[in-house]
Amino acid sequence: MNTITKISAACALICAGVATQAQATPAGPFAAPDLSIYLSGASAPQNFLGGLASQLFDGAFFTYYDNGGTAGTTTISDDGAGYRAYFGTMKTTTDIPATLRGKNILLTDRAKGGSVWGVNAVARSENIATIPVTALNCPDFTGGIYRCAEKGVDPGLGVATGDEVRPDFGVSDVEPALFKDPLNVEFGQTQLSSAEVARLTAFPANILMMGLPVTNVVGDFFLSRAGYGSALTAIVTTWSGLGATAPATSDNIVVCRRVPGSGTQSAYNWYFTNFPCGASATPATQGDTATITGGTGTKADPFTVDVTAGYLVIENAGSGDVRNCLAKANNGGVHTWKDGSGATYSANFGTGGYGALGTLSVDSLGKENGWTFRTMNGAGHLNAGLQTVTGTGLAPTKANLIEGNYEFAVELSFQYRKSTAPNPLAGLKKDFADLFIKRAGQSAFNSSNWVAGLPGTTNACGTANTAKAFRAGDTCGNFSRVCN
Repeated sequence: MNTITKISAACALICAGVATQAQATPAGPFAAPDLSIYLSGASAPQNFLGGLASQLFDGAFFTYYDNGGTAGTTTISDDGAGYRAYFGTMKTTTDIPATLRGKNILLTDRAKGGSVWGVNAVARSENIATIPVTALNCPDFTGGIYRCAEKGVDPGLGVATGDEVRPDFGVSDVEPALFKDPLNVEFGQTQLSSAEVARLTAFPANILMMGLPVTNVVGDFFLSRAGYGSALTAIVTTWSGLGATAPATSDNIVVCRRVPGSGTQSAYNWYFTNFPCGASATPATQGDTATITGGTGTKADPFTVDVTAGYLVIENAGSGDVRNCLAKANNGGVHTWKDGSGATYSANFGTGGYGALGTLSVDSLGKENGWTFRTMNGAGHLNAGLQTVTGTGLAPTKANLIEGNYEFAVELSFQYRKSTAPNPLAGLKKDFADLFIKRAGQSAFNSSNWVAGLPGTTNACGTANTAKAFRAGDTCGNFSRVCN
């Protein structure tokens, strides 16, 4: 089995929560780790990061997901959307730092709220909510995965409980400088000051494609960058206004986007509105468009949103919520979600047939359900889960990413606190973070169809899975081809 095949197999293994026979394994799922480390931020690369974590462990490891707010084992479809954790014994091979070899490591990865939690909370050294990996907090075991309750309160959203944990390092779809008011900062928070940004050491790791997801009820039609952007900003509010055939159910556009502070949403704000790089348009928001017909906003009694009232924007906390929004719009059913404030909403799409578009990175390829990634400046789509294209236009394929043809791509950024900052990353935690970040940037670990390694000293031009063009960690900068 070659290296890339091994990586793909490991990623499939960890996503299924299955453990193989161990060569070295912690004494039990709740044994005391030698090192516990907390990574917070982007949801888009969640599966990629899980697969990467599995490469560091020697044999079997334990997997933990958040339980989606539902104790017991009856409702598991939303598990792991906010948090995942992995507990294993580090390999003892020479590519692992001597300080880490054979150590039992617990890596907790928070994706709840998206990228900004891997930027602001890291720079400000804030204690945030997490999933404590204990027998008391993770009593349910289903499909090889322990299910854990979220504990603690995020800054600005209530009284701290004492369960909160400071993130050691962060990951974001774009670099820290892009998380600015008023569009790219989470609810109730403020953008980092220049002094706070200066506390961080940031590392561009790889390049990740963003896509143009549209529900299948809207047939292929010529879709341009300007057209998609006009729908996101409510300049055009109907499918016929974009030149598509209006779905029989409704001509109104539904936008399944992410909340402010999401790195994915920040990528769309950059590409389609130029925020915060210069003079910019303003994306439409849920508050501007949603017609509330009842409810109090709690989980038991969500605000009900009228999907028939006209153009509608739904702001989702995670990528999985966006996929669910698109699926329910096309196929029918009730979509329930939380906005950035934590309020719960519900929209009944009945029997479906609603035309919706969304904001998703292409790592959702293979998870299509009633929608597809459409081509840019053409009338076509990427066939579900595949690299084949039906119709015309530029598709988000691995080949186009490598060649620099598909420019709607951003560079995943890792960051941690400098030695001069409060609570700097140091010791074994820094050793682990540096190793993890280095692995994330190596082209051999970027075999998936939606990512590529960055060209440079780590990845030589011509190496498999290495992009030929990039922005060198500056999203607002030029997209430059540096390899032949």
